Amino acid sequence: MISGFDTALGEITLVLFTTLAPSGVVAFICMGLSALARGTSDAMRQRLNVFLGIPLVVAMVGLVASATHLGNPANALYVFIGVGRSPLSTEVFFAVVFLALAGLYWLYNFAEHPRVRLQRAWLVLAMLAGAVFVVAVGFAYAADTIVSWYTVYVPVNLVINALVGGPVLAVAGLRIAGYEPVAGRRGRVLVVVAALALAANVATFGLQAADLGTIENSYLTAAQLVPSYGLMIGAFGVLGIAGIGLDVAALWGRARLSVARTAGAAALVLGGIFIMRFAFYMMHMTAGLGV
Repeated sequence: MISGFDTALGEITLVLFTTLAPSGVVAFICMGLSALARGTSDAMRQRLNVFLGIPLVVAMVGLVASATHLGNPANALYVFIGVGRSPLSTEVFFAVVFLALAGLYWLYNFAEHPRVRLQRAWLVLAMLAGAVFVVAVGFAYAADTIVSWYTVYVPVNLVINALVGGPVLAVAGLRIAGYEPVAGRRGRVLVVVAALALAANVATFGLQAADLGTIENSYLTAAQLVPSYGLMIGAFGVLGIAGIGLDVAALWGRARLSVARTAGAAALVLGGIFIMRFAFYMMHMTAGLGV
């Protein structure tokens, strides 16, 4: 049976990138909002600023993985030439902007006497750059020559993926940082956002699956490239429910919201996202005679 497995395996670094980077950025934004929230003490704000390094590292791992796709680091210079014209170049540009703002912000927190107002403005800029970056990643694959990707589902699914993984990762980061409100209303809000995004994601994946049979070139249909797409959607849903369920059991039940529990929840959810990003690269199909 024809399958795009080998294609996706060859793009495994991009699978990691689109799994980790958007979720890491959304987690950074969620944790940043807690640092900016009224009622957060100066000591806790400083602690949150330090532990923003957790989602930042997750995003950086994804970005570093994607850099290997360039082959030669010098190729990055050619990528920047197309900013504003090429969706891929725009994605890379905003990735660099986010990393520069977020990375330098994190380092500034270790200054002996950091200026609070400067910190707050800097953090807001980093969060805005992160939000633009996530959207840019979604539209980076809008190439009309790749008929299986040139659909509304591609950017929508990627952005919703980030809204599934980001809040759950943020719960883990906030718990590790010792941020007490995460065990209450703040944590519940994050988990509800992730749960609603998961439901929406499963629905959009289902709609996309229904269209795969109608997307074709002169050689085959997109459905033939991903013969197990339905099972992969099911695995995504099960892992997502399992991960979110771990947090739900602690936030609404009697279980303890431990570091191990929240980290396990994030790992399960990101594992589900990884499966669907792998499926995305499996369905790579160009117009004409190629795959």
